[in-house]
Amino acid sequence: MRKNLWRLRMRILGASLLIVLAHTLTAGAVTREAFLAGLLEARGLGGEMTTGETGAAFVLRTGLVTDPVANLKAQVTRREALRWCVQSLGLAFEAGILSNTGSGFGDAGKLTDFERGCLSVAVRMNPPLLTGKGNFRGGQRLTEKEASAFLQRVKQASRGLKLDVTLEPLQGLTLHIHRDGVHTAIPRWRVCADGFQNREAADRARKFFKARGFDMSALQPQYEWFLRTSLLDNYGEVQRLTALIKKRGLKFRVLPSLSNANLEIAPHYWALLKIDPTFWHLAPIVPKDGPRTLTPLSAISRTEGVNAAINAGFFAVTGKRLGYPIGVLRVDGELLSPPYTGRSCLGWNDEDEAVLGIPDSIDDELWGKMPSVIQAGPLLLDDGQPRRNPEGFSSSTISGRHPRSVVGLTEEGEWFFLVVDGRNGLHALGATLVELTEVLRSCGAFSALNLDGGGSAELIVNGKIYNAPSEGRERSISYGLGVRERE
Repeated sequence: MRKNLWRLRMRILGASLLIVLAHTLTAGAVTREAFLAGLLEARGLGGEMTTGETGAAFVLRTGLVTDPVANLKAQVTRREALRWCVQSLGLAFEAGILSNTGSGFGDAGKLTDFERGCLSVAVRMNPPLLTGKGNFRGGQRLTEKEASAFLQRVKQASRGLKLDVTLEPLQGLTLHIHRDGVHTAIPRWRVCADGFQNREAADRARKFFKARGFDMSALQPQYEWFLRTSLLDNYGEVQRLTALIKKRGLKFRVLPSLSNANLEIAPHYWALLKIDPTFWHLAPIVPKDGPRTLTPLSAISRTEGVNAAINAGFFAVTGKRLGYPIGVLRVDGELLSPPYTGRSCLGWNDEDEAVLGIPDSIDDELWGKMPSVIQAGPLLLDDGQPRRNPEGFSSSTISGRHPRSVVGLTEEGEWFFLVVDGRNGLHALGATLVELTEVLRSCGAFSALNLDGGGSAELIVNGKIYNAPSEGRERSISYGLGVRERE
């Protein structure tokens, strides 16, 4: 009975989407305008349309599709439809990191990197947008039947989407990428301009942008000046402003901002790297000038020559790219930072014997034998059991949904790094510590230590960042954890 009802609903859905398409079909072909309007119908997000605004105009104005689209009366191609479906579901980041992952289509090499990533997402997501067989034929015009199939699958994915990808970048390293859910509201946008040496340079740029219709505020977190807009509703204005920023030789960031209406299907993303100790050794990694010189994780990784890395413990900021670790940091037996009372540590030796918990003294008989020690907290799992000691952290840190980073061990003795993305309503909401612990248990974690999170959360494998830092760029940090190949 339920199966028959499902089939009936799919027939009704297919008919309604074809009706949307039929309004703007030209000579039996699907126009860009028709497909974008059908995409809005499939996503069910048209509640904020203004009087007289078409569905296609609304999709492009709000950035539900971020491609610049000219000539809406032109016929849509298969590659355009693919890009727009992926963008509308908030999967652009996943497409970006999966651009070198095979999709099964023989002619994928004719597409751009992003389009190849879109193909990889399309065949791996559940429900799938496509089946990876034969050739994709990206330049061909989309038929009415193909358009209906695309839109029906977008509609299905809007009710609940999952994407699980397992990669083996190197022997002994297994990377699992997980995404579920979709955004349930229309995005708005903030644009940031970076690259100012001082307040005076930021103010000159702020006046330049204001004269061209953009009010921006000057901010100085971590002693580095940047400009930021208020929330923008029109993605065309985002594109115009970013073009002006590039023309001035500055860098820019575009950050989505939206509050998801339905948290049950809101997006979540995490990336887990399992590390086989037979092939790899875990080590603290620090900037070339020491942990008081705050440095992006990618630069630390290159200097230290590691194949994978994650940000590590908490740190203070004392000046522009200056700071110090908060808590124990011991590297190769040398103590670089003293303990912070009451918070958990992780210590290990060259044989990957590890100890985890709150030490009475890092120089006692147990901890003193560990040449590598870091401190962060709180402890999340110990011998497979959840731990609930807040270790002095605020309720917001414990119970708020934030980006998170974790290091730990599986029951089989493998190290792992886990990063959970957050503060990005298109891509991922973040996790509370209770939610984080449940993710860890589902992944087979046995012992786990929470690391610094928020804008610091970052995972790098083979020089590639496999998460979306919440500030739209890497944060400069005090130190990280890396893995080196065993000799």
